Amino acid sequence: MTYQRLRQICDNYYQVPNFRPNTPGDNCDSQVSACCCNTVAFQLSMLCMNCQEDLLDGDQIGFDAPVGTYTLYRATCGAGTNNSLPSDIQSAVCNEGIRLDDYLYGGWADGSWF
Repeated sequence: MTYQRLRQICDNYYQVPNFRPNTPGDNCDSQVSACCCNTVAFQLSMLCMNCQEDLLDGDQIGFDAPVGTYTLYRATCGAGTNNSLPSDIQSAVCNEGIRLDDYLYGGWADGSWF
């Protein structure tokens, strides 16, 4: 739900889709992409993918993303904002009461996710 709320700041109609079974499960393909063209949204999308696709009971490994997946996720939105959100989006996140844990502002420089 957090991923959807973040994306809806820029695209009111965005709904989390049924993710593809291969990484990335979703793409930043919104016309106004500032809310998704960043590592924070990418990490949230990977968490969503793990919830949707890792359906086996027990202590499963889940889905990891290989090197370059963040680039694929960004699609055509540009270079992206790494380890932060654009300031206007960060303000909107705070105003909307969307809680983002500190670890979401980190990540892997090579575009992977574990």
